[in-house]
Amino acid sequence: MKVNLGKITKMSESAKSAIVYTMDTLFSRGLAIITVPIFTRIMSTDQIGVVNLYNSWYTMISAVATLSLTSGGYMVAMKEYPNERDQYQSSVLTLTSIIAMLIALVYFAFSSLWNTLIGLPSSLVVLMLIGFFVAPARDFWFLRQRYEYKYKLAGIVSIGSALAASALSVVAVLKISQQDAGSTAEGRLFANYFVLYGVSAVIWLITMLQGKTFYNKDFWKLSLSLSIPLIGYSLAAQILNVSDRMMIGQMVNNSAVGIYSTLYTVSSISLMVWQAIHSSFVPYLFKSLESKDTGIKKISLQLMVLYAGVAVVLTYLAPEIVRILATEEYYEAIYIMPPIAAGVFFTAFANIYSDIAVYYKKTKYVMYPAAIAALVNLVLNYIFIRAYGYMAAAYTTLFSYILMALFQGLWARKLCKENGIEGNAVFEDRKLMVLAIATTLLCLLGIALYKFYIIRYLSVVIMAVLSIVLYKKYKSTKSH
Repeated sequence: MKVNLGKITKMSESAKSAIVYTMDTLFSRGLAIITVPIFTRIMSTDQIGVVNLYNSWYTMISAVATLSLTSGGYMVAMKEYPNERDQYQSSVLTLTSIIAMLIALVYFAFSSLWNTLIGLPSSLVVLMLIGFFVAPARDFWFLRQRYEYKYKLAGIVSIGSALAASALSVVAVLKISQQDAGSTAEGRLFANYFVLYGVSAVIWLITMLQGKTFYNKDFWKLSLSLSIPLIGYSLAAQILNVSDRMMIGQMVNNSAVGIYSTLYTVSSISLMVWQAIHSSFVPYLFKSLESKDTGIKKISLQLMVLYAGVAVVLTYLAPEIVRILATEEYYEAIYIMPPIAAGVFFTAFANIYSDIAVYYKKTKYVMYPAAIAALVNLVLNYIFIRAYGYMAAAYTTLFSYILMALFQGLWARKLCKENGIEGNAVFEDRKLMVLAIATTLLCLLGIALYKFYIIRYLSVVIMAVLSIVLYKKYKSTKSH
């Protein structure tokens, strides 16, 4: 233990910051998973559907409400304006606040129409509008803390607010369920966001008082020039991520949204693993592209095989995971988990190719595949949910993610060729394609194996051992 503590104290501030923020992300996502069995046993599937519908609409509209400023020009501005960061921060916060107020005006002008379209009561839409106004302040603050390697206060605020929000949500749902079971969704959402939006409101006020700059032409021009092209990508990505739940809510009912969303959350557990893998992979990829080091091919293949193993193992353990996290009502839909898990794997597949576009600063090549996949997903959802019910959304989403990964790969190859990199110089494209097909087939095989416990468990043990071996090989290769 002393040796480990010694190593930690000798780490650079950037390394400590990376560890804290990674742990923060894992903690927040882990907390969301841990609370699932509590809510599924207290709330009805219909009420859980309302919660997921709120989160889906918020995620999609926020891509426009924030003008993608948190994913575009913010980090560049931190570098460009080292002595005017307070002023810059308050200036762009003014911009997002104006957009939030415009969205609020549009809503209040036609509130009944929007309530019908969104499928939420006015109280929850107003809560959402408050979020659009104050939440960007929290996002900007965290980005700046991360950029400046100020991880201590950020870690305390993030973990503390997540714990408080979760605890208050559970207490609210427990209390309300005893009086009015049909209002548990509103109680949970108001309790959760009372904490998160409350913290955001405090940060909003501090940001404005410190910066005292409501408008600066140069700040706005730089931020918008970098961020506006990403709005299309952000919107397309969010449509692809959440349109299935929104369309299920419109075409089926909120109960179906609750079941589908809960199982989608369980199927996406592997994303926590991928985010940890990806964060360490990107810097190495960028370095390899700069030096034209072909060693990245072997490492990328090992990482994708490792993640494929995790995705398949979690798919095969799905019946046991659902029994722990949910109730009998959710078991009927367990067969949608294999296609969802395979679709989640393809997001990782698309990630590594989109990193190439980001490196060459061609973000439009990240937007195009997402936009095509989102459009296809909307059309397929409309056709197949209507024809076969909400479970069809798992398969339409899988197909759309495959399409996005394929186009992302093609545009990445085009970029590489334009920059003098031929063929399989970056990734083992053919082997990755074989891996993607094999992973999809193995995930879908889970549908047939769910009733055969011994075969499933043996498969899980074998894949777990192979994943450990591959991880050790990756660590060994990286250290050399």
